[in-house]
Amino acid sequence: MLKLTKMTKEAFENYMSFAIEAYANEKVNNGTWNKNNSLSKSKDTYNKILPNGMLTPNNYFYSINNDEIIIGYIWIAKSTDNEDTAFIYDFEIYNEFQNQGFGKTTIDLIGVEAKSLGFKNLALHVFGNNPRAIHVYKKAGFQTTDLNMRKEL
Repeated sequence: MLKLTKMTKEAFENYMSFAIEAYANEKVNNGTWNKNNSLSKSKDTYNKILPNGMLTPNNYFYSINNDEIIIGYIWIAKSTDNEDTAFIYDFEIYNEFQNQGFGKTTIDLIGVEAKSLGFKNLALHVFGNNPRAIHVYKKAGFQTTDLNMRKEL
């Protein structure tokens, strides 16, 4: 049975061991950042958003469990734009567990959790080169609010 559990300190440290580099790579792959300074920019971003790590107020980290196996993670926080909105900062179902419906179910579960924390909306950002995630989010009821585009010259 799929459920969310509050992330342990050990799980958070494991998450941080790859999250900063993964974010830097996503920004480079989408043409937003240059490779040469992407890792330092990513570290700066994480340090700004999470000055106290997992103890930073208004940030909520969860492990996604299928029975007793951790199959991914999700991080939500109070939106800086709208205090009624929980923003999904990061979400992943590990590769070996994808295409089994866990993504959509996790979105449903985090919606229930966000509501119990007092939020009225759930928002997120998705990179344009991730059609699988876009499909899952649309299927879960998300609608496009902003759209950034670029053209290579």
